[in-house]
Amino acid sequence: MTETSTPEVNVAENFCPKCGRSCVPLEVPHLSRACGECGRTVHFVRHAAEGGIAVGAGERLSIPAGFITFSLDPASRGKLFRPGLKFLLDHMFLGAHPKGPEDIVEFARALDEASDEYLARCEKLSGLDLSLEADAAKAMKALEEDKGSRDWHMAMQGLFSAALIESVNSSDCGRAAWAGYMLGSVRGLTIVTEPIFEQTLWRGYLAGQVVYEAAVAASSTPAEAEAIRKLQPLFQKVDEATLHAWVESGLPIGPRIGIKSLPESLIAALAKFQLTTIQRERDDARLAVLDRREDARLEAVNKLEGNKLRATWLGIGIAAATALGTAFKAVGWL
Repeated sequence: MTETSTPEVNVAENFCPKCGRSCVPLEVPHLSRACGECGRTVHFVRHAAEGGIAVGAGERLSIPAGFITFSLDPASRGKLFRPGLKFLLDHMFLGAHPKGPEDIVEFARALDEASDEYLARCEKLSGLDLSLEADAAKAMKALEEDKGSRDWHMAMQGLFSAALIESVNSSDCGRAAWAGYMLGSVRGLTIVTEPIFEQTLWRGYLAGQVVYEAAVAASSTPAEAEAIRKLQPLFQKVDEATLHAWVESGLPIGPRIGIKSLPESLIAALAKFQLTTIQRERDDARLAVLDRREDARLEAVNKLEGNKLRATWLGIGIAAATALGTAFKAVGWL
């Protein structure tokens, strides 16, 4: 009987015997150049006095794939500025999309598979076999308990993906358009109900309240605290143009709104915050108008095609068809 052994790795070969630097690329952003002693490429980090990495002549800066990640999670390595936030949101909502009509079925199939993988890990559905009609019905009943959850939206994404595929394959243009619209809507909901995304939205909402609450907490007298509490509703009554003029003029704002017991610097800071809030709400309102126009354009399709999506679906089996009908009845689409 012959004994086998694991070959030993010569760790010394991974480092230059002269300068001691790594001959293997590092797992962090690093510099690379040819070693003047051994001729091999060496990899190292040289920190700049002001921070970051100092790159010298003849050196190449490398950033390992996957090292920089951009996320709404404040703990992620990549830190966002405001333009970066728009880029990230565009990537989240539009990064993965069909390049043309010929790709729509494959795109819908990918979303269907993603939904299946997600639901297979869903704690609510633990122990259920969704290929069985009885378990599929139990799964829908469990998901219906919270129709605002990401679990529910993921289930709807799978159902509308299957509906879109079947409609395209059967050349039913109206139903395909309706299923595609609904698929896009529920896919967006799966994104905004992702835990980090949802928490970020909530933190943004709370930030507006925290500004005033912090100012109240820092007030030195009960009268000052009471005056701060009155500021927000007072500012809300002022139109954007007027508030902008007050902020930009540099003139005292307190006398204009009847507040005499607060430092003018504090009033001006809160006025700037309120102006930013107005601008953000205006942008949100403009997007809402565009959404309503799109809804109105497709309302006729929804009415005509809503009752057609019933019975069985070609290619998704009896269990999925039963679950589909149950789900649509639950949300009032059938």
